[in-house]
Amino acid sequence: MLTKGCSSTDQRPDLHAPIIDFQVLKPELVQPGYIFLAPYRNVDPGPYIYDNYGNLVWSGAGSSGPKTAHAPRVCTYQGSDHLCYFQGEQHQGFARGHGVIMDQNYRIVKTVESSGAGASSDMHEYKMTPYSNGTTVLMTVYQPRQYDLTTNPRFNVYHGMGWIVEGVFQEVEIDTGKVVFEWRSLDHVDPGLSWTLPGTTDTSGDGLHEQSPWDYFHLNSIDKNIDGDYLISARHVSAIYKLSGKDGSIMWQMGGNAPTINTTNFLFAYQHHARWQSENETHSVISFYDNGSNTFNTTNEFSHGWIIEIDHTTGQATMVKEFSAPEPEGGLLSGSQGNMQVLPNGGAHIGWGEHSYFSEHLPDGECVQYGIVAQRPSNVMIYRSNKYNWTAQPLTKPALWTYSWMGENLVSYVSWNGATEVRSWNFYTGNSSNGPWTYAGNASKSGFETEYHSPAFAEWSYAEAFDGDGRALETSVIARTFQPSESLAQYCNERGCDKSEKAEGDDHMEYETEFEVNPKYLSPNRGFNTSHYFADSVIDANSSVLTPEYHGEGHGTPSTSSDSSDADGKSEHHSRLSGISPIGLIVGGILLGFGVTIFGFFLYTHGAFKSFEPLADKVSKNAFGSNIFGKYSRIEEKEMDGFESGSSSSPGAGNRHA
Repeated sequence: MLTKGCSSTDQRPDLHAPIIDFQVLKPELVQPGYIFLAPYRNVDPGPYIYDNYGNLVWSGAGSSGPKTAHAPRVCTYQGSDHLCYFQGEQHQGFARGHGVIMDQNYRIVKTVESSGAGASSDMHEYKMTPYSNGTTVLMTVYQPRQYDLTTNPRFNVYHGMGWIVEGVFQEVEIDTGKVVFEWRSLDHVDPGLSWTLPGTTDTSGDGLHEQSPWDYFHLNSIDKNIDGDYLISARHVSAIYKLSGKDGSIMWQMGGNAPTINTTNFLFAYQHHARWQSENETHSVISFYDNGSNTFNTTNEFSHGWIIEIDHTTGQATMVKEFSAPEPEGGLLSGSQGNMQVLPNGGAHIGWGEHSYFSEHLPDGECVQYGIVAQRPSNVMIYRSNKYNWTAQPLTKPALWTYSWMGENLVSYVSWNGATEVRSWNFYTGNSSNGPWTYAGNASKSGFETEYHSPAFAEWSYAEAFDGDGRALETSVIARTFQPSESLAQYCNERGCDKSEKAEGDDHMEYETEFEVNPKYLSPNRGFNTSHYFADSVIDANSSVLTPEYHGEGHGTPSTSSDSSDADGKSEHHSRLSGISPIGLIVGGILLGFGVTIFGFFLYTHGAFKSFEPLADKVSKNAFGSNIFGKYSRIEEKEMDGFESGSSSSPGAGNRHA
């Protein structure tokens, strides 16, 4: 049975948070905490927080810019909880952007970028490095580069240099930007081991040009253990690797071609989100999300969250826990994205990727929560979904909207976007925005937006938020009560008014309507324009558009003749230059030309017009290797180590170019 989410933002029209619907919800069995997710391809993509009942807690759409956000989660920075997520420009299969760190007031305190000469960081991983005390982050980088793809006929790239995406990750110091560790896939994993050949999927790229480099590796997760070694997942080679934190060498490989760890009771492919759970000298326990499909090829009937135990004495891996979506058919198959977070009780919170579902499971696998942020079929997706405890108090004020239908009662709607500690609201009313104020009543917080009814009408109101200990947190804005007009009241009731809609059978079209504005309904000038000419507006009867009115010498006195015009039919208030004589125009032109000449001479003598000189490391070469600036360039050619030589640092990697 589908349970509708009860989150309501009717009186916050600036918020367009997706509604969560539940197919399974057992509140008494769900772990405490909040659900963190960032849907995209919806009206307002961005980071969002919901409670266990699907009520909106925080809409962060646009809070760090207009671009897409991914994988919001609680992180520890400078000793306290913060909110971390990736924000950037979404591309086909990857992204370009940076990491965001917000404090518990939802202020951005830091952004983190990848470092060095290369592309900006990618969406697939941005997390505080474990055991770093919140001083470094792990970040993926998708680095396109030229590459010789003619050496392997499977690549189907001939007659010239190809393009490839190198999977790169960095561990970066947050406060300095220093790269602590960097790893590059082409130094360790040959492209011939890829399970995803050029041009075979919608995200693989064909390798023929820089707009479509071949993504042979597709690095999508990074983790680090207490010994300083790394665990990574690479979707397009269907493999999980343990890497040395000293030199980046591969210590073991599970899955893919030429694995060193054999799987016993499971097979996986195109996976995401590999994480350490525990490790000792002989055994490792990891978790990951097995997609089992890349949409074009399928290895499992359904996707799963798995916990795997690896016995290094035998070189064998065994699946010890499995978590599945509670679908009638037996599960979901997600061809992209997804994650699995192991909860403190040994259960799991799972994001089901492209389907925009999330679920929570008990340690035995029972599903106790199964929700979706968009009904199928839908293009809305979620890269990862997480669950954490979180305490926050925004610096904004609570929002309040008050309403009275017949002027006999009062309904208040109050909300505070992002506040987690509000448990109740007090309401106060008055007949003036300056008070005095009378206590009107109290209501327990209910969902995102609390609705309170008072039997007595009041012109002005405000609300005050209280936490569970009765401590006052913040007061709302002072709101004036809205009362519907006589013509609108017939569509209203005690709680509010119906949303407007086009009358049935009404063939009224906008472009057929004459533009009519009653000046008394025009908003007063807000000070956006400083010229008297634009201070007020009237309707031009000839053009049926709003046009500025010039008041001339008597500014502030409306023109008494709106239809007086010259022989060309132009309105008098459009002829501001008509009083200027020809001699005045000639003299003005001479003075202007003289001024421009003097100003240009000043700039020339002060070196403002210097020739363009390209930086030494930015000199381009043409197809024959010569300097494109020719003999006129005063810059010596500089060969960049590792870029122009065509050498390779790994056997079988071929010629690499930036």
